[in-house]
Amino acid sequence: MKSALIDLRTVARDDHGLRIALAGELDFHTAEQVGPRLRELAGSGHRTIVLDMRGLSFCDSAGIDLLTCFNRHCRAAGTRLLLCDVPPLVIKPMRVLAADRELKFVFS
Repeated sequence: MKSALIDLRTVARDDHGLRIALAGELDFHTAEQVGPRLRELAGSGHRTIVLDMRGLSFCDSAGIDLLTCFNRHCRAAGTRLLLCDVPPLVIKPMRVLAADRELKFVFS
């Protein structure tokens, strides 16, 4: 069995919101690991969460599903989710699955 690695860490927390860095592979196994932590952060009272994705090396449909569900969870909590510096190899499957229609991208 392949060992799945993912890193989720809070980079900044201030009046403007919460910035989280996500690095590694976001797939079926790692989505299960980071999902609960992301949902917990969505309820932290921040109006904006920026998910810095420049460190992602892979993202499959389970990872994209996690992001779209997390986006809905954020909206329900009154929080805006922004995806920052999404690598092209991750944007392509998002477009194929039409997730880019729901998710908001920003560039730093």
